[in-house]
Amino acid sequence: MAKLPVSVDKIIEDFGPHKAYAPQTGFQGNKEPDKMVKTHCCYCGMQCGIQLKVKDNKITGFEPWMEFPFNEGRLCPKGVMRYMQNNHPDRLMDPIERVEGKGFNPVTWEHAMSRTVSEIKRIQETYGKDSFAMLSGVSLTNEKSYMIGKFARVALKTANLDYNGRLCMVSAGGGNKKAFGLDRTSNSWADLKHAEVILVAGANISETFPTLTHYIWQARDNGAKLIVVDPRVIPLARTADLHLPIRPGGDSALFGAILKIMVDNDWLDHDFIDNYTSGFQETIDAVKDYDLDWAEEHTGISKDLIYQAAEMWGKANTSFLLHARGIEHHTKGVENVLSCINIVLASGRLGRPYCGYGTITLPGKWPGRQGARSQM
Repeated sequence: MAKLPVSVDKIIEDFGPHKAYAPQTGFQGNKEPDKMVKTHCCYCGMQCGIQLKVKDNKITGFEPWMEFPFNEGRLCPKGVMRYMQNNHPDRLMDPIERVEGKGFNPVTWEHAMSRTVSEIKRIQETYGKDSFAMLSGVSLTNEKSYMIGKFARVALKTANLDYNGRLCMVSAGGGNKKAFGLDRTSNSWADLKHAEVILVAGANISETFPTLTHYIWQARDNGAKLIVVDPRVIPLARTADLHLPIRPGGDSALFGAILKIMVDNDWLDHDFIDNYTSGFQETIDAVKDYDLDWAEEHTGISKDLIYQAAEMWGKANTSFLLHARGIEHHTKGVENVLSCINIVLASGRLGRPYCGYGTITLPGKWPGRQGARSQM
């Protein structure tokens, strides 16, 4: 079992976390910038606009970008504080090497490269090419991700290459690709503000996508009803019209049951189904046994709440469904995503004003509903 080379106190003393003292370049406003650079926040898929203050070719602060259409100057704490990371005292500037009994010592890049190469060779010579794996992340540019793939396949000759998206948004991308032919969300966020009903599943928007919360509040000001599907009473659930405290793993059962209720009550858009979907009869057959007693048992949600949610969604003229990692971080994540898409397609809430479906973290715009098809 792995153990620390020195005490925790020693590691904190050397590497932090330390308090966020003023960076060497100062807090924003301390120096008049040479220029302002318009760009995007580098974190989540909201892609908020931001202006960076640049002095002596270094970022010294930020200013809101009020004209940017999505966030209109709003930023969450991550976007506001990002520029401070470059000069934070905890930032590593050199490679470090673990030395038992001493902790971690800085080493040269040449030494780090040499040891990395020798360890890869040792592992593969002892256990075979596939004994070595690479894990990358979506913070990399496309070009860097391409090079990592080439390095793993050509240089290391390993079959084991993955990235954090396997746990993150691959389920969403897979479900969207099956249903719509593209692996990203398909609506402008502007439609969300005018939807009659908003359903949020597995997305703690207030704490993880704060700049999107404003759109929901605008919709609520316009009279929108809000349904939140989440095991926890997240901040958004506290003011929701309906909170469905689902038992983890019951997402497909819930949305399948909602679809069955919609079918039983004919809360369907038959023209949309006939013209823009396929496989709808097979979908109905798949959920024919999803009655309310069965749904209550498998989801942990009372059947009254399930029916209310189906009625609220089914009878609406316009609606918008949002989901994120909460329903996607599952072995059946693609199925969960498709079960959400099913109720959107069944109600014909795509390709027209104030309707839509969004996978939070993969921004995009809807190219036209002619390409939509149900893979239900």
